[in-house]
Amino acid sequence: MPKATSLTLVLLGMFFLSFGLPMHENALAKRIEKKINKEITAVFSIDSYTLVEASIQIDQSPYLLSHNIRKINVDGQLAGYAFTGTAPSKTDSFDYLILFDPSFTIKKATVLVYREDYGGEIASKRWLSQFVKKQAASFVYGDTISAISGATISVQSMTASVNHVFSSLKQVKSSVGQ
Repeated sequence: MPKATSLTLVLLGMFFLSFGLPMHENALAKRIEKKINKEITAVFSIDSYTLVEASIQIDQSPYLLSHNIRKINVDGQLAGYAFTGTAPSKTDSFDYLILFDPSFTIKKATVLVYREDYGGEIASKRWLSQFVKKQAASFVYGDTISAISGATISVQSMTASVNHVFSSLKQVKSSVGQ
């Protein structure tokens, strides 16, 4: 009887986990969207806006696992861009947001979700402020971007990811003559 009870508990646990994972992902996505909304309204000092998919192509890279770039429109006018990206960390990944003005100057960079036990200092406002007010810069780990003890891989990943995004945006800007 104890074996049957153990097997039943294991099967029940697997059953509930299989339903819990999609709900967790859905809750995480809602939390991320809420953070994005909070940052957009604060940084652009607006109450309402619309997000529209931007037709900007940014290639995947080892430092940019997934991404999305959307236009921020206020009353039909372009206010800026919201770039969300996922970059690798030591054993997992983290999601971040970069808000650009219409000329692709960074207004704000923030980490939305950091999934590691160590290295969370990458999410500090002070460290992320190194990216603000930059336009088409080439960030260099240990030079223009400060190292963080315990977050070396995440810092290098974020730095390379932002460089990759700027490289792609530079091509977009030159093709439209901005």
